[in-house]
Amino acid sequence: MKRIVKRLLFSLVPLAVVFGGAEAGLRAVGWPSVDSADFAHNQVYWTADPNMDGQAMPHRETGDSFTVSTDANGVRVPHHTVEKPAGKKRVMALGCSTTFGWGVDDAKSYPARLETRLRAKGYKNWQVINGGQPGYTTFQGLWFWDRTLYKYQPDIVLIGYIVQDARKAAYSDKSQAVLQADDRFLKRHVLYKLKTYMGLRALIGGIQIKAKERPNGDIGGVFRVPPQDYAQNLRAIVQRVRDIGATPVLFGYPLEREGYTAEHRRILQAAADELHVAHFDPQPQMDAASRRETLYFVKDRGHANAMGNDLIAKWVLEYLEKQGLLGSEG
Repeated sequence: MKRIVKRLLFSLVPLAVVFGGAEAGLRAVGWPSVDSADFAHNQVYWTADPNMDGQAMPHRETGDSFTVSTDANGVRVPHHTVEKPAGKKRVMALGCSTTFGWGVDDAKSYPARLETRLRAKGYKNWQVINGGQPGYTTFQGLWFWDRTLYKYQPDIVLIGYIVQDARKAAYSDKSQAVLQADDRFLKRHVLYKLKTYMGLRALIGGIQIKAKERPNGDIGGVFRVPPQDYAQNLRAIVQRVRDIGATPVLFGYPLEREGYTAEHRRILQAAADELHVAHFDPQPQMDAASRRETLYFVKDRGHANAMGNDLIAKWVLEYLEKQGLLGSEG
């Protein structure tokens, strides 16, 4: 037996030498070289500033400003203690700047309007937590959930990541985390610290070194979260929500038009079917409603105005009631 073990160990020596040499060589030449100017964001994980109290935020496209208030975790109004009070129930809305309520004052984001509507209909014990953060995809959402959001003890979680996941960039969010050697990512994915592993993943497309260029020289871009990663991230978030005993709802946050989000919306529906999760996508309703009324900023079609946010809150409340997720309190 000892002889077999020795032979096995001896046979691994050449492999170790080759692997070690490759690792040392790649590190010596500094592969891959990265132009950080091509990153969509300076870093891969961030949150809104904590403890803002009615701070005026400039809306560059419209030229106006809007007020933002956050708690100690950078979570926007409605403000509630992290620990859920006895007898209270909570809906948490996850998403990007559209959920955060970019362009509208604190009380006019869709999560804030949802809480107001809940109380008006008699759901006095329900609170709403605005878990939206500007620029977020499912990639950042997983990190923020693990770091902070689960502590708010939600009962229902609206998983509304889609708008930013479907956007194009020179690098995917995961690729940026790897190429920047962000320790918050690498601690959870130790193999990415090895240059040889990164090289193999790059060869098979697991790491996007840079988006391929189109024939005219323009960068075509890749999804910030490619379809396969999007599906995987949705599975992970759904499982985390279920792990704390909450009910997940995959929410296709509506834009003025479906547009570039079409593929990710199909994945959202497929994920709901696979995971047996409630799924609500009011995009067809918004397509129709926004043709009749101005529900998005004229100079910023990616964000709903106050009327649009209120309409989304109305639809969400109607869906939660129809699914029986709020109980019989109202």
